[in-house]
Amino acid sequence: MQGFVAESEYEADGTRLDVVWRKIEKGTQRYVFEVQVSGDLYHALGKLKHAYDRWNSNIFLVAKEEDMNKVNELLSGTYHEIQRRVKLVELNQVEELFRRKRAYREYEKGLGIS
Repeated sequence: MQGFVAESEYEADGTRLDVVWRKIEKGTQRYVFEVQVSGDLYHALGKLKHAYDRWNSNIFLVAKEEDMNKVNELLSGTYHEIQRRVKLVELNQVEELFRRKRAYREYEKGLGIS
């Protein structure tokens, strides 16, 4: 929907990133997402830091609202280097964004412009 090559479970340096977006098939990972519905926030932020350090990617952590205090705690301590770089997105925001984008695309299709 965004015009990027999207890949889930992207393997890099012995770990897996939840989602990466690249401009072209063999290009650099421009956007890197870690989605934490359950699991280890510490390691998710570690993977994002690595992606930022290695590729200078735009990095996103998608997490539940109730986990944001812990995320902010980690970002003000252990992961302070990426505190201003990582974008925090709540799960419900992703769902709302997808709903709106899909409706917009359907509207364009109905007008015959997509």
